[in-house]
Amino acid sequence: MLKPYLVIGTLFLSTSVLASGYQLTEYSTVGVGRSFAGAGVVGDDYSAVSYNPAGIKLPRTNGIQLGASTVGIRSSVTGTSVTGESGKTRPYIVRVLPQVYAQYHLTDKLSTAFGIYTPFGLATDYKNCWFGKHEALRSEIKAVNIGPGLAYQLTPWLTIGASVNLQYASANLTNQHPSLGKATLEGDDLGVNYVLGMMVEPTSTTRLGLSWRSKVTHKLKGDLSFTRSSAYDQDIYAKITTPEMVILSGYQQLNDKWGLSGTVKWTRWQQFKELDIYTKNHQLVSSTSEHWRNTWFYSLGADYKYTDKITLRFGSAYDQSTVSSTYRTARIPDGRRIWASFGASYQTGAWEFDAGFAHLFIKKVTARNAGNVGGTMQKTHLRYGSSANIFSLSARYTF
Repeated sequence: MLKPYLVIGTLFLSTSVLASGYQLTEYSTVGVGRSFAGAGVVGDDYSAVSYNPAGIKLPRTNGIQLGASTVGIRSSVTGTSVTGESGKTRPYIVRVLPQVYAQYHLTDKLSTAFGIYTPFGLATDYKNCWFGKHEALRSEIKAVNIGPGLAYQLTPWLTIGASVNLQYASANLTNQHPSLGKATLEGDDLGVNYVLGMMVEPTSTTRLGLSWRSKVTHKLKGDLSFTRSSAYDQDIYAKITTPEMVILSGYQQLNDKWGLSGTVKWTRWQQFKELDIYTKNHQLVSSTSEHWRNTWFYSLGADYKYTDKITLRFGSAYDQSTVSSTYRTARIPDGRRIWASFGASYQTGAWEFDAGFAHLFIKKVTARNAGNVGGTMQKTHLRYGSSANIFSLSARYTF
């Protein structure tokens, strides 16, 4: 008879619950258009509460903003799984990421904002018949932030800001167990994080911003179930920490037509070394080595005011991967990315409509992570070729 901890260990073979590539930046449509260069300090939408709360003072209008980004990832996977099966598959994943913002200036120096956005979340979804089905079928991770922010202008050139967020995290993981059928794990948790920011304006056309996002330690509680037998169903949990982030952004208005922007982002992934799974009685049932690396994100962008009503945007970015081939998994196989993006805005009366598109060139990667199958250690040998497209639309009403 199979022991429960072996069953759970099989489910989490190759698993990264909050894995490389699950960090998102797509919570601003105008940001998509310039690869998120100048995040939080350009001041042409209400998303600063999510990137750098000091930028809430920009622009000098009150209003609401609604939008969504669609992320589509296409991959080609070839190789051999831990069970010795080989083949090729082409998974394609599409997810919609909504964004909701509101902003109001209380006084000339004090401004407030509210945001709902998705800072973490991604998915892989393989066909039930793919050759790595015992390692992973569906993997979906999501973290939604909801919270207010404040910005206060201390001097004509210095503004500080802060936001507090309730973060809801959830995970849904499935794979095919050799004898017990489809295995499903679901879990969720609530946590709190905060973002601190400052913005310096040495001239009327130059802005620099620095922000820091705190980590959140989630205890994802959930259920493990199997389609062919309920004998091994049980409650389990895993402690997962979403990382700290530091964002440095700048914006320079060159003239009445052109503006340039840039961003450097550092994410502290290094603290994620092991993924440990426990029963509700605190017994360790599975431990997976992760050994992630801290990452850097660099982007440059430009805005061109084509007419009084139309603004065009362009951008490019370089985004590092958190994991090497030794620890890369089939759940969310990440590789370093190069961004190419463009966007446009149209303003009419109190309304502005924004659109953005980005294509991500993802480096071809391999996964060689080891797993315990049938009591022996085996390895996957998977090769991934991937790309991604991001489409984003939003509407902003000012009053």
